[in-house]
Amino acid sequence: MHKRIRIGYASCILLVTAVTLFGCNAQGKEPINTKREVITRDDQKITLLKSNDTQKKEQIETSNSLSLEKIDKYKGLRGEDWIDKDILLVTKVNTQLEPIPVFDAMENIRNLYLYNLKTGEEKSIFDESQYLWMPIISPDKKYIFVQNLTSGKSEGLIINLKDILEGYTLGEQVVTISEENTEKGLHLSYNNAKWISNEELIVPTSNNGVCLINVNSNIVLINDIGSMQTDTAVKVGNKIYYISVERNLMSYDVDKKQNDIIKENVLNFELSPEHDMFAIEKKLSENESALVLINLDGTEKTTLAEAKMIFGISWSPDQSKLAYIQTSEVETQSGLYITKLEDNTSLYVSSDFVGVDNWLRWNPTSTQILASIGEVKDMKLIDNSYVISLK
Repeated sequence: MHKRIRIGYASCILLVTAVTLFGCNAQGKEPINTKREVITRDDQKITLLKSNDTQKKEQIETSNSLSLEKIDKYKGLRGEDWIDKDILLVTKVNTQLEPIPVFDAMENIRNLYLYNLKTGEEKSIFDESQYLWMPIISPDKKYIFVQNLTSGKSEGLIINLKDILEGYTLGEQVVTISEENTEKGLHLSYNNAKWISNEELIVPTSNNGVCLINVNSNIVLINDIGSMQTDTAVKVGNKIYYISVERNLMSYDVDKKQNDIIKENVLNFELSPEHDMFAIEKKLSENESALVLINLDGTEKTTLAEAKMIFGISWSPDQSKLAYIQTSEVETQSGLYITKLEDNTSLYVSSDFVGVDNWLRWNPTSTQILASIGEVKDMKLIDNSYVISLK
């Protein structure tokens, strides 16, 4: 499943060549709300996203403390992350520029913008001649890490976001990661980069290791920690956590250069915001997985859900909720779920989000989720972003 998701992202990049985007106006600056259906359950009104498949009202679960307020749709842009509760970091195809070679194909350049949800205004924040892809924001909102695909090869950039927010026209590129300042021929999995602090990133590499990169241009390669199945790694203290090809959650002690098995039969994992536990997708059988919370030592705390597959796991910043997507043999049980951890109550949102393109992103107040879904029409990729608001 996880390999298939990554292939889907690459396919979306290749389809961008044909994209022509139209919003409510020429610039796509007006937020366009989806058609909605409002139902009432237990004296609460719930706003549903209308989709092509029929949603059964009885599949929506609510509690007094967790319910859905609305889902807003924004056409013509790909929501990437939250700057604050009103501003999104988005990427958007620039149809005013000529296509360039990207991954052995001619592609329209994709630029980086800030998008104001209240006003619909957007602001370009970096050199528009550069094709930028998969940006992620540091926890303190001072830096953006992004891939630059315009040079015929992929390189990583760290951009100063603080200067942009303080009124500068364009962001300053403070760090570049390429073959020039790493090992020659070393492939870095930029798609799976993660901020491990306000000033440092961890990026898996092609030599079974990771690259630690900070905003002061210090680059440290840690080689041969073990083969990674999912090309995802995190670092807590002096330990690096990853999933091995044997589907075990592993820890690598940087000081002792020692590997240990934390948990067996793990397909995916996400570190909590407080760095004190993992949410894992645990394989139960050939056709069943479970969403389980574990401590850093592998001790199981609780099982939140069981389904055919579980992916897109995302912690809310206050660590009170988990969003995730599950697939099931029962079609009406597949889709996006949100679980409140305090009492394990769950809200089923919609099956529309099974095809989410990149990830689920919570806003800073843990009250909204950003999701992007690419829609192919007439061999053209149309970017759509959704903001899911909770009561």
